Amino acid sequence: MAQDNPGKQDDKGGQGVAAGRAASIEFPAIAIGPVEHVLGFNSDEQISLQGFPANPFFTVKGVITDLHADHLPGTSVETAFPLDPALLGTVTQWPDPQSQPFNQPPVDNKNTTSIGYSKQSHNFGNNNTIVAVGPSLPKLTLLKNGGAQFWVSTAGVISQGTGKFEGARGEACFSGSAYFPKWPSDQPSQIKILQAGFSVRVCRFIKYTLKQDLA
Repeated sequence: MAQDNPGKQDDKGGQGVAAGRAASIEFPAIAIGPVEHVLGFNSDEQISLQGFPANPFFTVKGVITDLHADHLPGTSVETAFPLDPALLGTVTQWPDPQSQPFNQPPVDNKNTTSIGYSKQSHNFGNNNTIVAVGPSLPKLTLLKNGGAQFWVSTAGVISQGTGKFEGARGEACFSGSAYFPKWPSDQPSQIKILQAGFSVRVCRFIKYTLKQDLA
């Protein structure tokens, strides 16, 4: 799934793939076994909180880029993440240090529980799509400058696909982050920032096997 697009301006007004370099999101060297495929890419997205307080959810739209942050024209991503507002306070709570040895139990999972499930659609162009669903775990930490750094990770299972991905099985994971220059201490002001919308940059990996190789 490569696109050779030397120096072309993308339809978002940004710079396309740098001259002399072919963009690719396929990474066969890190697959295992004869029929696994691996996609690795980023996405630049806009998120906003909607439906608050009765039925709150985050809605997300964006475009796919390669790992050099160059936009791949004709691509898109969409995500929906319903939210329980009672769990908003948990995003600033972090896990306790784990005991050694790290390759043996016990595991202390305090403050690592997902606060909801999201569905993610990846459109690679030419009717080639992958949809995945799974638990999401957001975390936020305050910064000395009065701002905040935000992260969210999702472990998704492929639910469906179209085009070359129709009937594929596998899993998709992503880790996204956002930066807030100013983060207020009161929740009503925080909600206003989330409702106004913010930018997030996400790194994504999908490992899958095509329908033709399944029993």
